[in-house]
Amino acid sequence: MGVVVGQEPRRARVAVSVVFAACGAGFSTWAARVPAVQDKLGLSAGQLAVGLFGLAAGSVVMLLAAGPLLTKIGSRTGAVAGAVVLCSGLPLVAFAPGPGTLIAALAVLGMGNSLLDVSMNAHAARVEQEYGRPIFAGFHAFWNIGGLVGSGIGGLMAVSQVPVTVHFALMGVALLAVTVGAVGFGFLPGADQGQGGTAFALPGRALIPLGAIAFCGFFAEGTVNDWSAVYLNNVTSASAAFASLGYFAFSTTMIAVRLVTDRLVAQVGPVRFVRVATAVTVAGFALVVAVPAPTTALVGFAVVGLGVAGIVPVAWSAAGRQPGDSPGRAIAAVAACGYLGFLLCPVLVGALTAWIGLQGALAAAGTLTGAIVCLAPTLRPREQPDT
Repeated sequence: MGVVVGQEPRRARVAVSVVFAACGAGFSTWAARVPAVQDKLGLSAGQLAVGLFGLAAGSVVMLLAAGPLLTKIGSRTGAVAGAVVLCSGLPLVAFAPGPGTLIAALAVLGMGNSLLDVSMNAHAARVEQEYGRPIFAGFHAFWNIGGLVGSGIGGLMAVSQVPVTVHFALMGVALLAVTVGAVGFGFLPGADQGQGGTAFALPGRALIPLGAIAFCGFFAEGTVNDWSAVYLNNVTSASAAFASLGYFAFSTTMIAVRLVTDRLVAQVGPVRFVRVATAVTVAGFALVVAVPAPTTALVGFAVVGLGVAGIVPVAWSAAGRQPGDSPGRAIAAVAACGYLGFLLCPVLVGALTAWIGLQGALAAAGTLTGAIVCLAPTLRPREQPDT
């Protein structure tokens, strides 16, 4: 017989899913209007790159601080605080009068995104424990869905020539209201596991391989995010319109897989699931590299999405189940490793492209992802055998 789930955990599942979607929409709101912000301030490519460094710096600083912070305030309060900072960061970015203030505003945006990200994942771990079965990947599917909605709204705003100041202010207010309402409606009451304990503690050794899995998974995702359109346009000679479909195909398959990942993990176990997912991801990269034709490469990027979709959620779920540790602190540690891979991806793939070409760089990204096969056994729950 399956575990009987009460009304409170069911309501919490809905609430956390809404918060994931709001977080994805918030970040994609910025991403969809980067050109508008660049034009508004008259930034060169170099100045924009410096501004983006502020976003990365804010994200990393908060990832390092989020674990100890959540140990003190808990995931419920952390989600509200993260939403306030993230949604305040959107209008700050829009109204920034120059490059210097843009860096500071993007740092605020990055800090809010990271705090909300870790908080909602820590609370997702609580909800998953209440369910007694895997449901973690489904939450991440809602982040992708929110991202598509946010980018779609951003595209409509750009076509309608709505000023970025109006767009970001409206989205900030709307997303804050949605997030705070969802937290109040359904987040679980009481303290998280480990809340109130020692804030500053080194992550356990069991988190190191989980962090490595997250690093490799995020590196694969970042490779497609940053380089799929460039690869389709420059290597396969696809048109700019066709090249934009690479990320769309990748995102669509990721959403589809994340909606069914939890059921698959429950049936076959996290170790076997991640090994198969890794093999599919590597096969997708191999197809992209081996046959550099537009349609084949597009299919290859979609296959990468099929494989990589469940890897990071399963790793974060395993971190949240670590015995004797605060889920917030454990997930923050693994998330920091993952986002490090995402942030390093543009630099490392760019350097490899200059050395061995973009095909070779994508082959290297696929090879790095293959290392997850060796790390997969660390995903095995201690209380549950898995092969």
